[in-house]
Amino acid sequence: MNKLIRYWNQNRMKIIITVIIIVFIVILIQTINAILKNTRHEENENKATIVDISIPSESVISGEELPEETTQENVNIIKQFVDLCNKKDYETAYNLLTDDCKSQLYRTLDLFIENYGNKVFNTEKTYNLELWQYSVNTYTYKVNYIENNILATGEINSNNIQDYITIIEDINGSKLNINGFIEKRNINKSQEEKGIKITINDRFIYNEKEKYSITIKNNTDKTILLSEGIDNNDICLIDNNEVEYKSILNGVSSIDLKINPNTEKTINISFYKIYNLYRTIESVCFRNIILDEDNYKNGEDNLMIENLIIEL
Repeated sequence: MNKLIRYWNQNRMKIIITVIIIVFIVILIQTINAILKNTRHEENENKATIVDISIPSESVISGEELPEETTQENVNIIKQFVDLCNKKDYETAYNLLTDDCKSQLYRTLDLFIENYGNKVFNTEKTYNLELWQYSVNTYTYKVNYIENNILATGEINSNNIQDYITIIEDINGSKLNINGFIEKRNINKSQEEKGIKITINDRFIYNEKEKYSITIKNNTDKTILLSEGIDNNDICLIDNNEVEYKSILNGVSSIDLKINPNTEKTINISFYKIYNLYRTIESVCFRNIILDEDNYKNGEDNLMIENLIIEL
């Protein structure tokens, strides 16, 4: 016992310093472990909310669920498309698009690269999905493209982009419509009155609008105006609840709205209409077709067609 007391008295400072160093090292190790644990937890949370695409099987609009097999197939083709774009293999990605999407938005591979590839995938993107709406063989997903380096920086920036991608299934397999384009539907419905025949050829459905290909045949000897192009109510859509959707006439030139005597013209007119499966468009209404442009300009009495309705 005396030896221990003597040793303590002789080496007191050394022992105290050694104990302090050991305690400091233990505290430092515990602190580092706690920091690493928190960091891993935050990374796992970020990965769970950002990187994990999940398997969205339930429509956020209707609450209806897709079969697991269909959901997996849909997720796979979207993943394939994104992976190809991230790798800059735009030609293979372009071949995943429907012919309708190509003809409407990207007639050539160069246009696809310039207006989608270079803009959306200017940097590498990850993404997450929501099943938006679906009908028979048509599935629309809301896609949030997310900057990949968000995992490192934790910052959300303008390079994060939202799109709507629609998967179309036919006998040739699954193809994609992108950039908010949903689908094309053939209509081919006509109505004729006072020598004017109007045919609705095709309907192009987008997430935030609808566009119609319309052929007007003027069988009279007068120049007609489909509309003056001022009032968007001149041409409108009417749905199953009798709700009207205005046209976007400021996107149509006055020349397109004029049809010369005994001629035929095909034009495109767009309408303000959000994509909604439960709002079925039943007709297109033309309210103020001017049957004689010259008399109309001269302020003379003029025949008009006030309500030419084409049932779809």
